[in-house]
Amino acid sequence: MWQRIWMCAMVAFALGACAQPGTGLFRPDLNDDIIARVVPGQSAQEITALLGAPHRRVRFDNLKSTAWDYRYRDTWGYWVDFSVMIGDDGRVVNKVSVRIDPADRR
Repeated sequence: MWQRIWMCAMVAFALGACAQPGTGLFRPDLNDDIIARVVPGQSAQEITALLGAPHRRVRFDNLKSTAWDYRYRDTWGYWVDFSVMIGDDGRVVNKVSVRIDPADRR
């Protein structure tokens, strides 16, 4: 019995040690102040340094850019889909934020 409890505790510890803040779909480390620092003209490297890796990238051939998507909780407690549009030149061309309906938070 104690061996099983000890093994479960070790697995939980190992999984916890592997978890990194700032990764995954929902990002508790991001906030409105950090998001406001994203401006057109910044490089993709600057965005990665500021926000980390996006949880998803979506290519828009017609716009010649790729959306880097992040989710975070805004100042009022709503979850937000935040997209940084990175042009083919590797620079920010636009950014878009949309609040997520709590019933649709997936």
